[in-house]
Amino acid sequence: MAEGEFALVREHLDRAVRGPNDPVRWGSAVTDLDFNVLYADAAARARDAEALGRFVPPAEQGAELFGHRLYTAIALRSRGVQFLLADRAAEAVTCEDQALAIFEDLGTRYQMGLTLGERARAFSALGDSASARADWSRAASLFEAQGALPAARQARDSLAALQDGGV
Repeated sequence: MAEGEFALVREHLDRAVRGPNDPVRWGSAVTDLDFNVLYADAAARARDAEALGRFVPPAEQGAELFGHRLYTAIALRSRGVQFLLADRAAEAVTCEDQALAIFEDLGTRYQMGLTLGERARAFSALGDSASARADWSRAASLFEAQGALPAARQARDSLAALQDGGV
């Protein structure tokens, strides 16, 4: 799994699934949809193709069933990562485009930045360095504007690597 704040996400989610769910105490109940979306997102960040295959379909279905736009976009971004890992970069770009449109409409800048990073990876896989650079640059700007400095640094590093002929 990734370093930093997401390093233990799966462990925490697994513990939460096994633990008590007390909506009176916490003010709401966590649903299967919540867990499936969180697992799908964690799997995308970890580049775990097996977990993506397990959690993306129920995340997509639940988000559609309940009309949950944020979760729909997260599931789409996760599906895009799944496509990219399967060497289907053009389909990944399509999913990331759809997710990005929803995140833009919702005004969720951090989610937009994450999605731009995923789309940049897909553009790189397609050999479209100009589009990849534009997405990494925009992602870095979004992260910086929010003070999300670790994410901004990662986006800037990815942009620099792409400009140096890497990524």
